[in-house]
Amino acid sequence: MSAQDHEDRPPSHGEAGSRMDADGNGLPDADWVRDQRKQVNAAGVGLQFGAAIVVFALAGNWADGRFGTKPWLLVLGVALGFAGGTISLLKKFK
Repeated sequence: MSAQDHEDRPPSHGEAGSRMDADGNGLPDADWVRDQRKQVNAAGVGLQFGAAIVVFALAGNWADGRFGTKPWLLVLGVALGFAGGTISLLKKFK
């Protein structure tokens, strides 16, 4: 396929240049924007899940040091963070 053939046919979804509106203004089309939003939401859910575990683990570790219950409150904190992250994930994709 020559460069001229490539210029004559409309770009397919996913090719360079396919992110243009109907007038060819170079604006993102609706499918591209929707795909980007899905990717950002998926990344955000992963970060939120990990952050919940880390925050609850740190709180459990702090409480263990304060009350002398090592490692039980840390384990409880990790379990609560995992459960909370899982519930949040299930609600997000329900």
